[in-house]
Amino acid sequence: MIIRALKRLNGGISLKVIKSRDSGKKKIRGVNRKCNLMIKRITELTNVFPKADLDYGYWHIHLPASQGFIDSYKTPASVRKKCIQTLIDRVKFLIDIKPESDIPIRVVACITLPYLWDSQVIVFFGDDYYRNFFNRNNEFQKWTLLSEVYILNDWKVYSPCDLAIKGYKEEIIYEDYKSTSELWFIGDVN
Repeated sequence: MIIRALKRLNGGISLKVIKSRDSGKKKIRGVNRKCNLMIKRITELTNVFPKADLDYGYWHIHLPASQGFIDSYKTPASVRKKCIQTLIDRVKFLIDIKPESDIPIRVVACITLPYLWDSQVIVFFGDDYYRNFFNRNNEFQKWTLLSEVYILNDWKVYSPCDLAIKGYKEEIIYEDYKSTSELWFIGDVN
């Protein structure tokens, strides 16, 4: 990148060309503001335990951030790490305030990598939908259980020891479209 600088010399103006040491990666404007707003919205949306929805069997929130922001290669890894940590923290908070119920209630964070925008917090009401949720093996979609749990080490995030972790490799194949990602479920998974 080349930057032109104007320099005043004895009443005249001199144009000087300076080579920049910039890597060509433009900065995202308002990163801290966007990150803080996202964390605030996640916290607000999970401040109260959701009402049981037995018709659907679940309640969920997707990441309240722009896909262009959170999945951009320009977004610093530290922002993505804060996002993952916030989702884990809010799952722990919801588990701690979970009401007594006759039906099993499970609270889970679904961290999707590399496309973090697809991540969500899910509350399952009852076992039927919970069991069927993980049955994703058909001609268009396949989930393979990952044997190693490395999300915590790779992203240097903290998960309380009472939260279980399961990882899946997700493969989606539909006509000309192919996609592979990792899904990490953290919370009441067993």
